Amino acid sequence: MVYAQSGQVRGTVVNADGEPLSGAAVYIPQLKLGAYTNEQGIYSIPRIPAGTWDLVATYFGFDSLHKEVVVEFGSVKTVGFALKEQAISMNEVEILGQKPTGVIQKTEVDIGVTSVTPMEINLMPSLGAPDLAQYLQVLPGVVFTGDQGGQLYIRGGTPIMNMVLLDDMIIYSPFHSIGLFSVFDPDYIRSVDVYSAAFPGQYGGRVSSVIDIRTRNGSFSKFKTKLNVNPFTAAAMVEGPLIRGKNGGGLSFLVSARNNYIDKTAQTVYPYINNGEGLPYNFLDLYGKVTASDGVNYANLFGFSQRDNVNYEFPADIGWQSTGGGANFQLLPSGSGAIVSGAFAYSQYSTALESGSETYPRRSSIAGFNGTLKLGYIINSIDEFSFGLTFLGFSTDYLFTNSFGLQTRQQASNSEAVVYTRYKKVFRVKQANGKTFDRAVIEPSLRLHYYNNQSQIMAEPRLRAKLNFDGLSFSLGTGLYSQNLMPAVSDRDVVNLFQGFLSSPDELAYSTKPHTLQTAWHGLFGVEAEIVRNLTTTVEGWYKGFTQVTTINRDKIFAEDPDFITELGAAYGLDLILKYQTKQVYFYANYGLAKVTRTDRIQTDNPRTYPPVWDRRHTANLVAAYRKGNFGKGSDGRMFKPRFTDSKWEFSVRWSLGSGFPFTQTQGYFEKLDFIEDGAQTDISTQNGQLGLILSEDLNAGRLPYYHRLDLSVDRRWLISNLVLIELSGGVINTYNRDNIFYFDRVRFAAVYQFPILPSLSLTMRY
Repeated sequence: MVYAQSGQVRGTVVNADGEPLSGAAVYIPQLKLGAYTNEQGIYSIPRIPAGTWDLVATYFGFDSLHKEVVVEFGSVKTVGFALKEQAISMNEVEILGQKPTGVIQKTEVDIGVTSVTPMEINLMPSLGAPDLAQYLQVLPGVVFTGDQGGQLYIRGGTPIMNMVLLDDMIIYSPFHSIGLFSVFDPDYIRSVDVYSAAFPGQYGGRVSSVIDIRTRNGSFSKFKTKLNVNPFTAAAMVEGPLIRGKNGGGLSFLVSARNNYIDKTAQTVYPYINNGEGLPYNFLDLYGKVTASDGVNYANLFGFSQRDNVNYEFPADIGWQSTGGGANFQLLPSGSGAIVSGAFAYSQYSTALESGSETYPRRSSIAGFNGTLKLGYIINSIDEFSFGLTFLGFSTDYLFTNSFGLQTRQQASNSEAVVYTRYKKVFRVKQANGKTFDRAVIEPSLRLHYYNNQSQIMAEPRLRAKLNFDGLSFSLGTGLYSQNLMPAVSDRDVVNLFQGFLSSPDELAYSTKPHTLQTAWHGLFGVEAEIVRNLTTTVEGWYKGFTQVTTINRDKIFAEDPDFITELGAAYGLDLILKYQTKQVYFYANYGLAKVTRTDRIQTDNPRTYPPVWDRRHTANLVAAYRKGNFGKGSDGRMFKPRFTDSKWEFSVRWSLGSGFPFTQTQGYFEKLDFIEDGAQTDISTQNGQLGLILSEDLNAGRLPYYHRLDLSVDRRWLISNLVLIELSGGVINTYNRDNIFYFDRVRFAAVYQFPILPSLSLTMRY
C-alpha cells in the first residue's frame, strides 16, 4: 500500500438526538487506523490508502455502526454517524457524564479549566432544583460572597472581569438576585467550561476568567417534556422534532421557562426568615432554540429573556432585565479538511434603582452585538490549528448618584475587532512495547485585540503546555489579557444589587499607561496524578497581576474630584483538588489558599495597599453522592437502562468552609449636615442632619467570622412504562442552621445573616 497515494476521512459522531459524542472511536479495522472525536464530536483520519474500506464508529453504551467508504487519492470524504443507545447496560459502567473520569487527559491542556457536565450539576444538593450557580460555588478558586445579592469572584477577579458566553453570545447578567440560581436551566445545558486563569487565545475581552456554556439541541428523535415545582420555582421544558431527518438530523425545537415566586411563598413556607416578612425576590427565565442538521452540519437559532425584581419598598426597589438572541453554525465542507463555524448574537441588559424620594437615582444599561467566524483543522488525527475573527460593538448609558449627591454620567458607544490564532501540537513517542505514548502537548496562541475608543491594539500572547509521564502530568499556562468594560459600582462595596456597566473612560486619574483599559497577566502551574483507578488529584498554583484596574471613585466629595480611579492588583494562591468517580459513587473535594490585594494611587506619595472585600484566604468544599437501585433486568439478566436514568435512589451531600471576609471597622458616629442655607450665619443647632459614620483609616483591616454550611438531599425516582419518570426530591440547605454573617449593618448596628435552614421538597415529571 502506498500511503503517499492516500486520502482523508472525517466527520461527526452524534447520538439519536443529534448531540455530539466526545471520545467516540472511529476506525478502519483492516488498516488499524482510527481516531477519537473531540468535544464537538468531530473526528479526522488522515493518510488512508485509496480503496473501499469498512468504517466503524463505537461509543460505550451505544450500538456500533458500520459504513462503507470509498477513499480516492487526494480526496477528503465526510462521513457522519448517528449512534443508538443500547437498551441494556452492564454493571461495570464507570463513566458519568460525557468524558471518562479518573483518567488524566494526556492530549488536552486542562490546567485552569474545569469541565462541568449536567450530571454533576444534578448531583449537587439544591434548593428545590439543581442549578449551575450552586455548582460553580464549589469549584477551585471560586469565592461567592452571599446568598442574597452576593457576587462570584474567580481567582482574584471581580464579577465584571468574568466573561460569560452562551453559545458564543455574551451574557452580561448571568445570576439572579438569589445567589442560588443562575439564569440558565441545567436541563438545556450540554457542557460548561470554566477557565479560571490563563485561558487560550480564542477567549478574551476579560482579564480574569471565562465561563463558556454550550446548550444542547432539541431532540430529533421524539417529543419530550419536563415539569418541576418546588417552594422556590416552577419550570417547564418541551422539545422534539419538527422534521425528522436521517443520520441523527432534521429540524428540532426546545423551549424552556422558569419562574421564581419565593416572594409569594416565603411568608408561609419559611415564616422565620426576615421576621416573617419573607423574601422580596422574584425572577422569570425564558429560553428557546431551533436546530437544523443533516447529521454532520448544523445551524441554530436561539433567544432568551430574563427578568429580576427585588421589592425592598424602603429605601428602594431594584430590578434588571436581559434579552438576547442569535444564530450559530458548524460546517464540514465536502472535499475540504476545514471545520468552519461561526456565530452572531445581540444581547442587552438594563438595571435601575428606584426610591420614593429619588434622592440618589441610579441606572445603567448596555446593549451590543458580537459576531465570530472560525476556521479549524485537525492535523494527523490529533493536532489542531484554528484561526478566528471577532467583531463586537456595544453602547452604555449610565447614571450614578453617590451619598454626597454628586452624579457621574456616561453615554458611550464602542466597537472592537479581534484576530486570533491557536495551535495545539501533541508529541508522541514510541515505547519499548511498540505502543505510542502522548509525551507532551504545547498550545501557543496569539490574540490581537483592537479597541476603537482607545485607538489601541493589544497584542496578547498566550501559552499552555503539558508534560506527561505514566500516571503523572505537569502543566503550565501564562498570558496577557485586557478588557474595555469596568464596573458601575465601587469594588469596595460589600453588598450591591445594582450591577451596571461602563466603557473605559477617556481619561483616568493616577494612570501610568497610554490607555485606560483594564489589563492583567496570568501565571499558572499544575501537577496532576492518577492515584488509583478513577481517583485523581490535582495541585494548581496561580498568580494574576492586575497591572491596571479601573473603578468608580466612591470617595468623590467635590465636583472637581475624578469620577474614576485606577488601582493595581495582585492575586495568588494554591488549590488542591481530589476527585473520585464511578457509576455509583461521586466524590469531589478541594482546598484553596489565596491572597488578594489592591493598591490605590489616590495618595501618589503614599499608595495604600489593602485586601478587597472578596479576599477569602481559606476555602474548602466537599461534594459526595451515592446512587443506588436499578429499574429491573432484561431477558438476558443484565440491568435494564431506561432513557432517563439508571438509578432509583440518589443521596447527595455538600459541605463548604470559608474564612472571613475583610471589612473596614466603625470608629464612631456623628451628625452630618448636608447643606448650610445661610453660610456662616446659619444656626447649625436648628439644622437636621443625617447619621454620619467615622470609619477606620485602615481599609478592610477587620475580618468577619468563618463561614460554613452543610446541604443534604435525597432523590427517589419511579419509572412508569419506560415513558414517564417521576422524581421526588427532598433537600435541606444549611442543615445545622449556621448563622453565617453576610455583612454588618452599621446604621442599625446589627449583623445581617445569610439564609438559615431551608428545607424543600421538589416534584419533577419527565416524559
